[in-house]
Amino acid sequence: MKKRLVKRTIGMALAAMMLLSPLSYFGMETAYAATQYEMKSEKIVTRGVTYEKNSRMTDAGVQNIHVMKVDLTESTLEIREVESKNGYGLKETVKKMLADNGAVAGVNADFFGLSGSHSAPFGPVVKDGEMISAGTTLNKTEGQYAAFFMDEKGNPFFDYFKMTAKFGNEKKMLELAGMNKFASLVFPAYLDTNAMTTTASLDSRFQNLVKFVVVDDTITFISEKGQTVSVPEDGYVIVMSGDYRTNAAHMFAVGDEVVLDINSSVNLDEMETAFGGGGKLLVDGKITAANSKVATGRQPRTAFGVSKDGNTAIFMVVDGRGESIGATHWELGLLMQEYGAYEAMHLDGGGSSTMVAKTNEDKTLTVQNTVSEGSERKVVNAVGIFQNAKQGKIEEIRIQASAARTLKGRGIDFTVYGLDKYFNRIEIPANQVKLSVIGVKGAWDGYTFTPSTTGTFTVTATYNGMGAYHIGAVSGETARLKPTNDNIKLKVGETANIAMTLYDTDGFMYWASTSTKYSVGNPAVGTMQSNVFTAKGEGSTNIKCEKDGKIAYITVTVGDVEAAKKPVVAAEKDVLNKTVTKKNDGAYYFNVAGKIAYTGKEKIDEKVYNDTRSKVKSYVDANANVAIYGGLNDIQSAKKLDSLSWTGQYRFLNRGGVSLAMVAATNGGINATDASQWAKFTGDIEKANNDTIVIVTDQTPSDWRSEAEANYLRAVLNKYVEQGKKVFVVSCYNKGYWSSVKDGVRYINLPNLWQADGTANENYTMLRFRVKDGNVSYEAVNIK
Repeated sequence: MKKRLVKRTIGMALAAMMLLSPLSYFGMETAYAATQYEMKSEKIVTRGVTYEKNSRMTDAGVQNIHVMKVDLTESTLEIREVESKNGYGLKETVKKMLADNGAVAGVNADFFGLSGSHSAPFGPVVKDGEMISAGTTLNKTEGQYAAFFMDEKGNPFFDYFKMTAKFGNEKKMLELAGMNKFASLVFPAYLDTNAMTTTASLDSRFQNLVKFVVVDDTITFISEKGQTVSVPEDGYVIVMSGDYRTNAAHMFAVGDEVVLDINSSVNLDEMETAFGGGGKLLVDGKITAANSKVATGRQPRTAFGVSKDGNTAIFMVVDGRGESIGATHWELGLLMQEYGAYEAMHLDGGGSSTMVAKTNEDKTLTVQNTVSEGSERKVVNAVGIFQNAKQGKIEEIRIQASAARTLKGRGIDFTVYGLDKYFNRIEIPANQVKLSVIGVKGAWDGYTFTPSTTGTFTVTATYNGMGAYHIGAVSGETARLKPTNDNIKLKVGETANIAMTLYDTDGFMYWASTSTKYSVGNPAVGTMQSNVFTAKGEGSTNIKCEKDGKIAYITVTVGDVEAAKKPVVAAEKDVLNKTVTKKNDGAYYFNVAGKIAYTGKEKIDEKVYNDTRSKVKSYVDANANVAIYGGLNDIQSAKKLDSLSWTGQYRFLNRGGVSLAMVAATNGGINATDASQWAKFTGDIEKANNDTIVIVTDQTPSDWRSEAEANYLRAVLNKYVEQGKKVFVVSCYNKGYWSSVKDGVRYINLPNLWQADGTANENYTMLRFRVKDGNVSYEAVNIK
């Protein structure tokens, strides 16, 4: 039954919304991060609820945006505030609160006091038409903390909610600090059974509390200090400190007739749902000025809004204080506008910003964003999204792979699950599903497939006449085995965990710590149990590590002795690194060289300088369709063939099935040099849609100032790899040649022709490429 507040009088004079003019932009942070490129992915949570991650490269850095949209016209969906099930006011993580309350998704909600294990949300809370809590301290002189309301007719709106609450007898009226809010109890507070049935938990948190029990507008009992009382179902309790009772409320007695006088800007008796937040963000579709409670600068942010027609709710979290730059108040407003919000407010941000969802690809609720403190902050409440429809029959099936790739002889799981008409996930036992594979050979064990050959393959599944398939899975070939720890030093009796990784021919990594075979060269020094080495006696020895026909060695030294000499293992050659000789075979050939010009301060003999550069140019210009000069080239002689030379600005070449982009990172990254290059090179590559992509730059991404930007580039390139394209990043600087393969991308550095002292670099190396029908090979050629 819905509990109405006793003796309530609604002061509608307070109902005027204290909103800031949407045109009052003077002094606002209106600068925004301009988007250069974005990567989006969308998943279904349940019918009427979608989750989208939008990772953007802006001129200010990476900005990761998480958005959930809820169709408020779906009759089975519900949005409501949730709190801990384990104690009123107890702080818990958003994920736990949502899971305990049965939500399918949600975000952190209101602001709260950070100290202590318990607190109270600042704003009002209404759930299922019941007023759970409301405070009297907010928005007294200006609108600072907004709240969202949905009335009994389903009309949503936002308000800078303001309330006064007084309790008294004929002798005195007391100002109440709030209704069911107990962050502190300096002043009296109202308590009813919507919060708790006894005062035991309050008595454990606060000493010497006195309680007035009220039924039928009469005080029926006054407790001793610290005495626990039951909360009447048909009444309420006024809770106060013992000192307050002695000094300010001594004139109340059992039998007194009392009045509870509530005035508020919104009639909570007419509300179905309410929860609090921070300052308003959008009013009538326009960004409103940030009030004094909105954190300045770019921060992790959480926002909530509704569309103009009131049919869609928008939840948003922007990651910050890490790889993602966060958002300003203005930027958050622009983002909420972009996603369709017309009215919106801030929710608590910073370390509290958390978005949780159980998409139909997840078996459990999962934190979707990257929380800024490294782990979820415990908060006082959240806003949950609920699917009230019961699980129905399976309408379709889907396949979910545990990974995109595996190695020959290494299992990979392909779980088949069902979805009902509400997109509720229904697990299906493996023995009820028929599974088959096209593209490789192998064996099934339940949902686990272990390939015995290499290649790209497709998995198909059938269940009760329904079918699904998963394409593009890869069974790779092991290329090398590498320990992540080496030259281990121990004392007798100590242990060390050995960590091993496998790499396939495309540079993808797989953990192999416990499946690797270990052999200790000198058992007197130590022994192996699984992947744990235990030091037995002083000395030094090598551990031979074997997996998939590949070998690596780890040196372990126990005590203060000389380290054992490690056997040499030949490095594995990249499968694409082959001899390239130009032929009239329909293939496309191009050469790439690094910096030829000398820009140092030393004086070089003119003849030596000219002869050396000419020699290099004759190599680069020979036996190819195109010559690519990836560094400054100051030779003025006539071109022998088509060429593209470095200018320090963006350039693009689309030839022979190859997309070649010159991207300047001179100042420590693309953004620091010219952020517009992001839009240019991604746009050109996607428009050309070639199977081979070569990016030439003047600084390798691992040396960029922003690790976040380098990681974003890798993510963009990995997207092309997933499309089956061959991707190279060729950096042209410093004096050494090196190459590596990581996650399908070949990273190669071509050294400068001249060293700083003006002498020719004996390590000067160019690349020769051959491309035909999507197949690529390359050769590194040293020019002496």
